Amino acid sequence: MRIVTPKELSSYKVLPFDLYTENKGKILEAGEVLTPGKLIMLKNYIKIYTEEFNSNEENTASEPGENPDRKTNSKIMNFSYEALDPTDFETVINKDAYVKMETQVKIKYFYKKILDLLMQGYYEEGLLKLNSLIGILKTEVYKQVHKSGKGSKIRFLGEYELCHPLNVAVVSGLIAQKLDFSTMAIDQIILAGLLHDVGKLKIDLADSQALLTMNEDEVKEHTIIGYKLIKENFELSEDIAKVALEHHENNDGSGYPQGLSSDYISEFSQIVNVANYYDNLAFNRTHTIITNNKEALRTMLEVGTKRFSAKMLYTFIHMFNYDDSKEFNDMVV
Repeated sequence: MRIVTPKELSSYKVLPFDLYTENKGKILEAGEVLTPGKLIMLKNYIKIYTEEFNSNEENTASEPGENPDRKTNSKIMNFSYEALDPTDFETVINKDAYVKMETQVKIKYFYKKILDLLMQGYYEEGLLKLNSLIGILKTEVYKQVHKSGKGSKIRFLGEYELCHPLNVAVVSGLIAQKLDFSTMAIDQIILAGLLHDVGKLKIDLADSQALLTMNEDEVKEHTIIGYKLIKENFELSEDIAKVALEHHENNDGSGYPQGLSSDYISEFSQIVNVANYYDNLAFNRTHTIITNNKEALRTMLEVGTKRFSAKMLYTFIHMFNYDDSKEFNDMVV
């Protein structure tokens, strides 16, 4: 059995294999036409399995008595940040960032490989790598940020599905650091930032084309799916799981999925909400179009405490230089 993802299934017009739940209950049979309705239905399952082996498993030679699955899995999981070659990964770079260009590439490459693990259902291994990534971010990114830093200079630019969780994790950790949270709590908030959109892995919301074909209720499902995925597959605190569920809740109760307000929203979620909205602004993924960090900060203040906890918002605003007006597009190389 192997796990198949919604993204893989969307590439088929006719299903080439049977699909099962983790309890071996059949969902769909081989030969069925994969209509848009069926694809949406499949997104409700946390894990989907098929008995078909992928081509890597079929073509991997193994010694007598050796489990071919073990050998294939080893190839997928055995990577380290230190051993990554940045020239193997082509990506966009923030040329004005505090962090060296080569380091930006390696961090994004490492995170991409972690997401690949999570997409394939290797949650335990993915979590181990995420914990390594927390240390890397604290060493390579946090120590480069000056007291009166520029928000534009700490951002990863380029692929939204890679850069957005990284940016949210970094900014969330900086807010927690500014609020004098414990080292353990800061690490938990960074991890919560990295996982806040994990539900999107199951519904492929990182793809802008997918967003165009989904209604608002389907988009909102990523919070519930992410919460369930963390609760069922990771041995993590409720505080971290709640961030996946609550990072779109607003201070005035106008958010989703539960319409929570004020202190009913967990403290971790209040922090990540600020970081998430800021980075979505900077990526122009909101209704407000901005071109630089100064405009982003001004917009955050205009939105104000209707959306954000006052404590988290003003801690965030005071972290950065308000005159940071370098155009994001001019920083890309």
